[in-house]
Amino acid sequence: MSRVKRPRLPDFVNDPLTARRVDGLSEEQLDTSASFEHKLSGVSRRDFMDIVKRWGATATYAAVAGMGGVFSAASLAQTVNTKYEKKFAKPAKHVLKLGTVFRWEHTKVQRAGVWEFAADLEERTDGEIRVEILPGNSICSEQVCIQKAIQGVLDIGTSSTQNASSVAPWLNAIDFPYMFQSSGQLYHFLMDPRSDRLFRKVYREKNRMEILWSLCEMRNLYMGLKWKDKEPITRIGQLAGTKNRVTNTQLGRIAMQLMELNPVPVAWVETLDAMKNGLIDGMETWTTATTAFNMAPVVAQYVGIKFIPGTGHVAINTRTMQKLGERLADEVMEAGHRAQVYTMYNNEMGLATISGEVPNPPPGSIFNQTGCQMNFFDDAALAECEEIASPTRPEYDRWHEKLNEMAGFNVYEELKPVARAYPKDARAIDVEPRRWWKSA
Repeated sequence: MSRVKRPRLPDFVNDPLTARRVDGLSEEQLDTSASFEHKLSGVSRRDFMDIVKRWGATATYAAVAGMGGVFSAASLAQTVNTKYEKKFAKPAKHVLKLGTVFRWEHTKVQRAGVWEFAADLEERTDGEIRVEILPGNSICSEQVCIQKAIQGVLDIGTSSTQNASSVAPWLNAIDFPYMFQSSGQLYHFLMDPRSDRLFRKVYREKNRMEILWSLCEMRNLYMGLKWKDKEPITRIGQLAGTKNRVTNTQLGRIAMQLMELNPVPVAWVETLDAMKNGLIDGMETWTTATTAFNMAPVVAQYVGIKFIPGTGHVAINTRTMQKLGERLADEVMEAGHRAQVYTMYNNEMGLATISGEVPNPPPGSIFNQTGCQMNFFDDAALAECEEIASPTRPEYDRWHEKLNEMAGFNVYEELKPVARAYPKDARAIDVEPRRWWKSA
């Protein structure tokens, strides 16, 4: 058989990683592809972020959209410069630093809205605000991004509220086990104006942080490869005595202890190796964190216990908002609302079609490709978990007292009816996208 002749690599490809990416494309893709992933094959991640840092996300993505085939970083920079000058009539008055663990490729699976927020904010302010995204742990890890935003090193930080609770203990307030029962309830709560008094206000007062939007899923268990040939896990008692990775959420740890899941604190960046090497039996997290960060190949069974939220929030330092002034601060809130709506619709779609968080993952989805056994607990199994891990148990008393003191009201009693205001079985995409900072 004759070998297929590969197209000659463009002259601007001068490093091994870029060469491998470009070499994997067909000649037609090299010349005509409309895919952002294909187009950017010839631009290193460092060069791409340098361009975004200089001209902003909006102008960069507008330039990529308008260019054909694969191109060099120099060509992209030249085009972005032209787009930026044409697009924005006003010079940048404020450059906001946004630190995140996400890289662009992660957000193709976990639709977190970070780049979309940056592009929207730059466009709606006509360039007066530019957002400098510092991605992929380049400035902060999952546990540190919010801490740096609180300190003012960053203007905006991203993190699960569960991990951020180590530096902002108030964020434990939404983690009472089984207070929320679905992602729809979480989105409904966060876009309900009542969430401002019940949750957001205390975060502002205690940590000077304003929540802009949040990705919402429920936290489950993801069991390692030693569970591949075992029977499906349909009751929590089957996991008694196992060791499982846990985040910084204190209420989640108590719940796992009560369910005999032996929570083991493991940093997110170390979790993959711990799962591979069998140091832990499983991990508590949420689905798109598993699939976007390449954890799925080491997960044999999905265990849908839905015990606490998985809320990947994005928050801005309130001192930054004050510096912007009322007009631009309003635009930040509007951009946050748009990112919230984008994230709700797109991540819910991605859960089913990209990750495959359904009883029978569709062909091509990540859980289908890895052969993960999907175990969704029925109502009886969930009720058993809720009874075992109930927030009314005395093990939670210290945290009830601590959170009640912070808030000035009984947190669990006041949050629970608002959390349950949206039916647990209703679709998240049917939540009304309200502006939470405005009165009902």
